[in-house]
Amino acid sequence: MFFLKEYKAKKIKAPNNFSNRRRIMSSDNKNLIYLLNKRFSWMRKYINRKKIIIELGSGNGCIKKIIDDKKIILTDIVKYPWIDKKVDMLKINLGKKYLNKVDVFIINHSLHHCANPGLTLKKMSIYLKKKGYILINEPETSFFLKFIQVILDDESWSLKSKVFNRKSIFNPKNPWISNTAIAQLLFKNDKKFKKYFPQYQIVENKLSEFFIFLNSGGVNSSFFYIKLNSFFLKILNIVDEILIFFLPNIFALNRTIVLKKINENKK
Repeated sequence: MFFLKEYKAKKIKAPNNFSNRRRIMSSDNKNLIYLLNKRFSWMRKYINRKKIIIELGSGNGCIKKIIDDKKIILTDIVKYPWIDKKVDMLKINLGKKYLNKVDVFIINHSLHHCANPGLTLKKMSIYLKKKGYILINEPETSFFLKFIQVILDDESWSLKSKVFNRKSIFNPKNPWISNTAIAQLLFKNDKKFKKYFPQYQIVENKLSEFFIFLNSGGVNSSFFYIKLNSFFLKILNIVDEILIFFLPNIFALNRTIVLKKINENKK
């Protein structure tokens, strides 16, 4: 399984964002809140005092559980009641008033549902102001993520996808099709990324999450977990960091990327 280059899930599963949102927003699950803090709290240093902050693919809008910032504009391809603006990540039609005006884009575990991530990054740079940021969390296609996806028939991955040619890598008509290897393909090789996206600089590129995700109770689904207090959650996170430091290809389940726009958009 470790050597598999691709896997196609037999069923395309759309999350129930209504029930997931209710569960997250009213949650007393300390494990899940700890995980969400790991995913979002670091973003504060990039969005502090910024005027225009847009999250793409907001889904259940769980960022609001951690970062209660009214300036964050939640967008999604589905106009849920909590979504501020309906936006297709493939088109990103935000309007002229946002051209070169956006301070920060946020993409949390939704880029792998984008059929053409290269085109999406290009379109974002049109709206992003110079020295603006793109803050990204995405799955990391390690051995254990592959194992989980096969066992649960959860999502698909393909390390063969050509993400830099700006052509669709799967059917763009279904927003729930995915390739969880997208972040790895785009950002693992810094030189290759810079070759295709000279307008961006990779500021941060970190791997994280193993036990703290597996024992979280789930973000887009609900599953069994062992309740832990803050002390043991911190210990678990330290264990994760050690495992990922020595064996990232085995244990890492999340990749965090920060892109900074340093040049004007290139055609």
